[in-house]
Amino acid sequence: MRPSAARRRLLRGLAALVSLGAGCQVLVDGTLGPVRCTDEGALGPPACPEGAVCRDGACAEQPLERALGARCARHEDCGALDFCLDPELFDVEGPGVCSRACCSSSDCDPARDAVCWIPDGGGSGLCRVGREVGRPDVGARLSGAPCAAPGDCRSGICDDGACVDACCSDTSCAANGAACRLTTGLVSSGPAWACQAAALGDGGYFERCARDEDCASGLCAEVEGSEVEGSEVDGRGRCTIPCCGSEMCPDAPGDMGQRVGCAELAIDGRSTVRACITLLSGDSFAATGVPCSTSEDCRSGMCIKDPEQTQRFCSDVCCSDASCGDAAFFGCHPRATGESWALRCEPK
Repeated sequence: MRPSAARRRLLRGLAALVSLGAGCQVLVDGTLGPVRCTDEGALGPPACPEGAVCRDGACAEQPLERALGARCARHEDCGALDFCLDPELFDVEGPGVCSRACCSSSDCDPARDAVCWIPDGGGSGLCRVGREVGRPDVGARLSGAPCAAPGDCRSGICDDGACVDACCSDTSCAANGAACRLTTGLVSSGPAWACQAAALGDGGYFERCARDEDCASGLCAEVEGSEVEGSEVDGRGRCTIPCCGSEMCPDAPGDMGQRVGCAELAIDGRSTVRACITLLSGDSFAATGVPCSTSEDCRSGMCIKDPEQTQRFCSDVCCSDASCGDAAFFGCHPRATGESWALRCEPK
């Protein structure tokens, strides 16, 4: 029986597909073009394929050797969200290691053995391998969760039957109903912000205070910077709160009504913490990365010039690249500041 016309056409079509398949190596060289992305620093789906990271607008493989704690010589040796940390910033000998800014230890995921460590001199949280900073046992429980040993906690710190971790704001502590308060000798050898359940005092943001115990946050400090006409800056302390960058700081309420910037604040001459403490002028609006002439132009009160550039730009203290505007051009990198250490928004 001869095949029908329709069947003959089907057979010819299948033959053509086979022929096309045999010639695929001629038509396609096997090399795919770069996968473009816009979510700078995002790891894996949906921004990029599994195991790739969004870097400079394109998905790139994330080599295992770039993991937190890996040895490095420059920032480019580490992951897109990370930088190469020089131990000499802390007067410690040893090779550079890949690190990351953090508010709490969960920010160091997926490296489950890395914790958020506060240097003895204060400043910013850094992701470090737990065993290298005296926390060899690390678990999964978050701040406020009950614990019997340090190894139960994601931070590697169990204090008085509860897990304790560093923080940058109350948001870091919300999982178990705690708040970000100033502590001493808990997550660092000196003063540092950590999640705690109990408030020390009743004083709210920028209310007058005489000592730390008067404030819900545990920090009473004299404000710094500009004073507007008619405000009552009388040298007395004000209760303040932690911050990553100046955008986190509400305006000063009531009799002051000024913009407030985030800055490094020395505590007892031992270490520093970041707090909403600098009063800014009424013209301080420009965001991080915007060109500036003076510090009064910037929302942060910080106008700087990179040695490799001619134009000054607005910078700020930071906790991550997300605090620095366009993450494709500005990143949160280490900077020595006097006796302490801080992260600052700088060009990539």
